[in-house]
Amino acid sequence: MSRFRLAVGIQIVYDKTMDDKTKTPPSLLEQFVRDAGAGIPEISNRDMAGVILPNLDYEAQLIAISGLLQRNDEADKRVEAEMKALDEYAGRTTGRRNQRAIGEYGELFYVSIYQGAAHSMAALGMLAPLFESLFFQAFQGIRKEYYGGAIPAGTLRSGIPNPEHFWDCHFVYSGKAKSKTRKDLVLGVIELAEAIGFTPPSDLLPALKALFRYRNKMFHCGFEWPANELANFAKEVADEGWETLFSNAMHGDTPWIFYMTDAFINHCRDLVHRLLEALGKYCHDRHPLAQVPVGPI
Repeated sequence: MSRFRLAVGIQIVYDKTMDDKTKTPPSLLEQFVRDAGAGIPEISNRDMAGVILPNLDYEAQLIAISGLLQRNDEADKRVEAEMKALDEYAGRTTGRRNQRAIGEYGELFYVSIYQGAAHSMAALGMLAPLFESLFFQAFQGIRKEYYGGAIPAGTLRSGIPNPEHFWDCHFVYSGKAKSKTRKDLVLGVIELAEAIGFTPPSDLLPALKALFRYRNKMFHCGFEWPANELANFAKEVADEGWETLFSNAMHGDTPWIFYMTDAFINHCRDLVHRLLEALGKYCHDRHPLAQVPVGPI
């Protein structure tokens, strides 16, 4: 049992089971808490997010994601080191040895193109679902913990008549008479956050837009996309200013394979951490410490 759960549990049991005449003097209660080695801690925003994410072990997920990303990065560095060694060997040899080194270098270069695509897909395949699950479960937790399933009034999204659609971030409100909602996870997240007074990190929208746009391409088209998809995404990268988020291999002057850059991958990981802080702050602002659910003591 954590020190936080023990300390809060002592406080809750103390408050709920004792009347004014039988309560232990505060000084003695403080001594009990000190003897238990707990104290009343200052719970962090990050831990506080657990109030609305009781079934999502985001810390373990982040550790697993970081471990795999590190191993993939080490694999890329090994290939780069082998290519460098072959290039240097080719530079100081002639004849058949030189030709063989050049051939091996070309084969390894080709392998590195697809390995990079696989590693980009792996990063995407971990980060995009984490964001989607994190938002969906957090909004459902907020719904249960603070709203009892009701639809808050006074926002554009309040026009959604179906509570299940209101609280589902996969839907965005269109305002059209024939179709009240439509599927759009990115805009749904932003719209639902505004409706319940949650303030996410300021750079959330552009990051999610780029991440899920790339996800749709990679998950539907694989590593090598049709020519029109490549051209459309290249134009979108230029129009949106995503040059630091995506890189690409080329066939001549034509894009061949798109990758998430290391900078964008790291930005997404950092964004998860900041999002957990923001969710925890949302809970802190609504949950006094003594009311935090702690489960069995």
